[in-house]
Amino acid sequence: MTKRFSFVLSCILLQNVQSYCPVVICPGFGNDSIDYKAPLEQDEEVGLISVLGRRGFDKEKIYTVPIKRSDWFNVARGLFDIPAFYTGNAKADGLGYGWYLKRLRDTIDLAYEESGGEKVLLLAHSAGGWLARAALGDGSWCETRELRTSEVVQGLVTLGAIHRVPEDASTCVTRGALKNTDALYPGAFLADEGIKYFSVGGAAVEGDIESESKAQRVAFDGYKAVSGVGKRIGDGVVPFEWTQLENAKQIRLDGVFHSINEAGTTDPTDNWYGSEGVVDRWLDQVLADLELGSSSVSQDDRNGENALAGFFSNLFKPAEFISRRDVVRNSMASLVALSICNEDIQPATAMYENGPTVDTEKVVLPSGVSFQDLRAGDGDEVVEGKRVNIQWSLKRSNGYIIDSSANNDGVPFIFIVGSGAAIKGLDEGIRGMKVGGIRRIVIPPSLSYVDGLEEGKPGPIPPGFGPKQRIKRVMNMIDVPDESFMIDLKVTRQQ
Repeated sequence: MTKRFSFVLSCILLQNVQSYCPVVICPGFGNDSIDYKAPLEQDEEVGLISVLGRRGFDKEKIYTVPIKRSDWFNVARGLFDIPAFYTGNAKADGLGYGWYLKRLRDTIDLAYEESGGEKVLLLAHSAGGWLARAALGDGSWCETRELRTSEVVQGLVTLGAIHRVPEDASTCVTRGALKNTDALYPGAFLADEGIKYFSVGGAAVEGDIESESKAQRVAFDGYKAVSGVGKRIGDGVVPFEWTQLENAKQIRLDGVFHSINEAGTTDPTDNWYGSEGVVDRWLDQVLADLELGSSSVSQDDRNGENALAGFFSNLFKPAEFISRRDVVRNSMASLVALSICNEDIQPATAMYENGPTVDTEKVVLPSGVSFQDLRAGDGDEVVEGKRVNIQWSLKRSNGYIIDSSANNDGVPFIFIVGSGAAIKGLDEGIRGMKVGGIRRIVIPPSLSYVDGLEEGKPGPIPPGFGPKQRIKRVMNMIDVPDESFMIDLKVTRQQ
């Protein structure tokens, strides 16, 4: 397989692999964080985190708000919120629920910062839905950093959440917290700023207090508490109409239940919002609207040969026979196969367009720095003591782009070779290049951004907060032990 062929496939496939974002799961009332990882002491493969992992999300970038079941006793603090609690005018950030909002916001901040400034997707179950709306607030996220909520969060998906107070608002168990949240931040409140809202509701059980079915009797009681009327259809806890947020994308799931357990029992269910067989019914719509690609990623057929065969098989299938699962599964696997073949050339930019392609061996220096020329230059050879201008693209060793000069108006990084103005690995790896050439240098963290990241030297150092956070993740080896930096550079001038 040629590098040009590998390059074309990488262009096709890279979008699917790099598109998925950090996720924060917001537990519902009475739920524990563990319910979304290993529900009811089942194997972790059953949990929502693993379900998402099988669909292309990085499990290391899936965060759950840290909640213990006993933490929900904190809601009783609302009794001391006088007189608001007793007049039905409590606020979501008050004594009853303020603790949840703080943990949720802290978890969002953690996901945002540890992912290097990627926007977060919130999956909010049950009461976590309206509490997440309260946490997003009026759109001002952090005044000291001048951050808007829309710069941190890209979407909110509520799963069986309650978005309306009962028909008799005085009976609402939140004692005004839900009512005031809806009044302050009605509907898809921040949609105009770019945050996408999705409200997912199940329609599985009709409430009936006289039924012989325990599920229907339990549903009747739940619906009555939530809406004021028990004879409705819903997910067994919340009536469908009450799960639908105004101006959000509204998704109805027939036959889907509210919780990880069968209504009124401790028996696990495989038919709730986060189940393997249910997730794709709402997640595909979410990812499509967020332009993040498709879900349904399978872990079968990860072998490179099978992946490529499957990819081309699907490529020439009639469109009506191609499933979303096949496309994404084979795309992901094909990219893995290509990386194994060491043919991971990135999509072209202006930096890559000119000059003859070369096929050189990788050179490994005694320091551990390695380099390989991607295109031959025809100018002077880079030597110590000369001032050079370079265009650069900084990546993690898995090819994930951190930042580039192209993202910063094409402003070159200028330094004198051997002066200490460039990170050590770059300073070593650039020598011997010719002006006009392109070289890929792989640099161990110990020869890169050991210090000076906040001071702006040695460089090249991205100016933005997000790229700097990505650099810190590699330096702290948060993701992959012994991970390195990869920098593609083009020398445009030497003097």
